Amino acid sequence: MQYRLGKMDEGFVPKQFTVCYVTVCEGEIDSALLQLAFELTARRYPMLTGTIALADGECLLRIPDDDAGTVVTETVHGSLSDWLRNGAIPLDPARELAKLEIVQTGQTAAVCLRVCHAINDAHMGFALLADFWRTAAALSTGAALLDPTPIYPRSLEYLLADRGVTLPDPALPDPGRVYSFADSETLDGPGRRLAPGERITLSENETGRLVQHARALGTTVHALLSAAIVRAERATIAETPDTAVETELPMLIGHAVDLRPHLQPPARPADATNALGFAPTVTACTTNSDLHILGKEIKAQIVHGIESGTALAAMHAAAYVMQSDTREIAVNTITNWGVVPTLASPEGMRINDFRGFATSAPVPELSYFVYTFHGRLNIEFAYSERHHRPERVAHLRNVVAANLQQVVPEPA
Repeated sequence: MQYRLGKMDEGFVPKQFTVCYVTVCEGEIDSALLQLAFELTARRYPMLTGTIALADGECLLRIPDDDAGTVVTETVHGSLSDWLRNGAIPLDPARELAKLEIVQTGQTAAVCLRVCHAINDAHMGFALLADFWRTAAALSTGAALLDPTPIYPRSLEYLLADRGVTLPDPALPDPGRVYSFADSETLDGPGRRLAPGERITLSENETGRLVQHARALGTTVHALLSAAIVRAERATIAETPDTAVETELPMLIGHAVDLRPHLQPPARPADATNALGFAPTVTACTTNSDLHILGKEIKAQIVHGIESGTALAAMHAAAYVMQSDTREIAVNTITNWGVVPTLASPEGMRINDFRGFATSAPVPELSYFVYTFHGRLNIEFAYSERHHRPERVAHLRNVVAANLQQVVPEPA
């Protein structure tokens, strides 16, 4: 089987964007069972065994016929921190679109499912991840396996056309003169990787209080944490006569938004490979701006971007920018994956942590990945050392964490 990728899917190919789902487990780690579960999952999602080829200027997804495809798996003996720092390199879509790596140290293992972004965003990937663990659990007990009928997610363009919606022309808003946490200088270094030691994790109690606080204010957790990030980026800008700490600066940041719920009828996660819109926001901010007011403005701009269609048009334009690598400005982006689905575990294994992020070839943008696992909100940082010094990112992380504590109410 062969078909052309959607234009927005194609945008993730040149820089080899790869989405990583890392499930940390303890107990009796059965690597053979996990590899078999991945093989069965790939039969359900045949694209996992495919490759992407460039022909006549188009990206073609090639999927082997009749279960002829093979999955790529590897067992690595070592620490998860070392793998996160050095091993989670992006996949080359011309060679493989998915890989399962089991990083094992004694009774602890990180089961790392990596999938090329061209065939999945995190919302699609969570459906795939849940199916993988459901299959592994069924294999461990002899329970019935999932329906093996193949699933072929399609591009967002395909879903729009199927609903009679015309894809808007690519258009990025002109933000004018804006500021952000900019790359400091060009250095030698690898592509975009996770900053493994910089994750921010709220407790379950803190997360619950933040959710209740956002609801009471009529806003969202995403808006409040975005405000914490924007003000932290503002604090990193060197003070000059034009950028004194009390000076309001127009701060630019991007938001990846899932458009599936906004389609008519709504799409399911596995219906689309990538169904993301791109909603850049520009907010006036000082180093001590009120985070709640800032969050309210950010939310309003995101909602407008979705409802007006500009988030879809901006994502269409961003795909061309990513393909041609002709960006005029680097836009740091917050991607909120939402709640990690409940993951079934095989007998003798216990799932106790999750890490979610994306890697790529070097890009100047800093990426924030947000997800909630076992009731705890997490923020991950991913960047390329070719563009950002680790100590600057570590400082930024500390400021974000301090700001976030200001929007988490004290216990009653």
